[in-house]
Amino acid sequence: MTTNQPTRLDVEAARGEIFHMILFAMAWVMIGEYALDFKDYAAAAVLVIVAVVILALHSIRLYTLEDRLPDAEVGVDPLERKQKRRTRLYALLLIAEGIAIMITWMVVVHLGRRDWLVPGFALVAGLHFFPLARVIRLNSYYLLGAWICVLAVAVYVLEVTGYLPDEGGSALIAYGCAAGAIVDGAWIVARSMQKIH
Repeated sequence: MTTNQPTRLDVEAARGEIFHMILFAMAWVMIGEYALDFKDYAAAAVLVIVAVVILALHSIRLYTLEDRLPDAEVGVDPLERKQKRRTRLYALLLIAEGIAIMITWMVVVHLGRRDWLVPGFALVAGLHFFPLARVIRLNSYYLLGAWICVLAVAVYVLEVTGYLPDEGGSALIAYGCAAGAIVDGAWIVARSMQKIH
């Protein structure tokens, strides 16, 4: 969203990032529940599902508000070269994240340190938000990336030093990632609604 008057393309981009945060939160809460073997009776999962439904409803609301917005800035083709380049970079970053996660998995398993999987995956996920923030010009991704990286490193240190059991650490990272995604999704919704009104 680069102009004072948002366009349909801006709202579509915001909805796409809200969907990204929904998927991210759901994936991490599943990891957290698995790490705890549902010892919390899926309480965290229920909270995340409620938050995800609220984000989804706001995303649907953006759909209806989108109808009163112009298609694009006057004199600007929405599929111009710059937008195509951003889309390509966005896709390449997600592919690179997937490859980095696979490499992390192979190295960690080969080293016999399965307890490093969740912190390693979180670190990769956190790091991917930095270039992504730059590509799509979403500053909140810098904060989300920093939050996830700090969380991953801090929990890893607590696990290695024996202050936190592996299962608890994995759950803490997973729930922290899910919470960060939900907060970021809510921020995207709030910012989008503010720009539309």
